[in-house]
Amino acid sequence: MGRQYGFSLLELLCVLAILSILAHAGSAHFLSVSQNTKDKNTLKNEMKRLADALTQARQLAVISGQTSFLCGGLNCDGVWSSGFTLYQIEPNSGAEKRYRQVIFEPLLAVSWSGFPVKKQQIEFRSNGLSGYQNGTFEFCLGAWQAELILNQSGRFYLTDPRGFYSQDFYSQDSYSQDSYSQDSYSQDSYSQGMGGGQCG
Repeated sequence: MGRQYGFSLLELLCVLAILSILAHAGSAHFLSVSQNTKDKNTLKNEMKRLADALTQARQLAVISGQTSFLCGGLNCDGVWSSGFTLYQIEPNSGAEKRYRQVIFEPLLAVSWSGFPVKKQQIEFRSNGLSGYQNGTFEFCLGAWQAELILNQSGRFYLTDPRGFYSQDFYSQDSYSQDSYSQDSYSQDSYSQGMGGGQCG
């Protein structure tokens, strides 16, 4: 009868240890990729919410003939990371009429750098212009960072999020310029590689 060969207990333990390490490494990588994808999608959605509010503010100003205000924070304290408020002032009573309030994702960081002066709110006049204000919103979440650039004409542009991956984030099929056409008093485009700050 031929000699039978098998594995010793030590060899089996070594194999199990190696398999455990490989499984842990693969799981950690999968979770990291999943979190990055989630952060990227969240960044896209939150940028769209602000873009929609800018479009609405411009529409309200043009249609009503009254100035619209978009301010950072739920109490207009200039803290854009917490969200924003869209409102107008009633001409007769002077009361504040709020049209939209948004609370951003808690881990999202949003900053506004305005020119020529930094204000806590953006004004849209009845002619559709942004009150001679222009500047940049910077969005940061996890490994991702992108900008929304507003010019004095009331138009704005969004950049692709930049991070660990190089694929285009906004596709023409899912997020096209048709969403912000001249009919809605705004014209948007998406550009790659535009400058801006860095996520902290």
